[in-house]
Amino acid sequence: MDRIIAEVLKRIAERQRKMKAIPYSRQGPLPSDRSLIDFGQITIQGVTIELLVNLYRVNEQDPWVKWLLKGMSYDVHFTFQLNGNLINFIPLKMLRDWPVTFEVGSTRVIRAFYQTSIGRSEIAALPDQAILIVSTKQRLTSDAVTTMAQKHITQQVRTDEDCIWQK
Repeated sequence: MDRIIAEVLKRIAERQRKMKAIPYSRQGPLPSDRSLIDFGQITIQGVTIELLVNLYRVNEQDPWVKWLLKGMSYDVHFTFQLNGNLINFIPLKMLRDWPVTFEVGSTRVIRAFYQTSIGRSEIAALPDQAILIVSTKQRLTSDAVTTMAQKHITQQVRTDEDCIWQK
């Protein structure tokens, strides 16, 4: 019995490390559910505004949304790769609360925080070359600004909590 439990735990650990990249295509075939079982980390390449809106609204009529929600329930960590021009279309609530990572290309992680004062420790925890989305109500400490420069982190200010399509 202990051997069976050890084997199950081993496979779960292996799954969490396994990664797969899947290109998003509205017209193409939907990825199989097998991907959700076999891979613990899935990157969706070429995410569109339409997919973001449908996912944010939990539109289960969209087969991709249904598939992504199923993956989240299977504890799959999703990374959404998108064009840098689409950053303003990502709701701040998604950036802050959803169990997904947003990236521009494959290297620039997009992050946002809730707290009104963002310090050095929050910035130090971000990967180099990240994109930090802040609202006009948030402030960065001088140490945070210094750390951002050292880590080549870009700051983008949102004048409104809502993104463009939420208005």
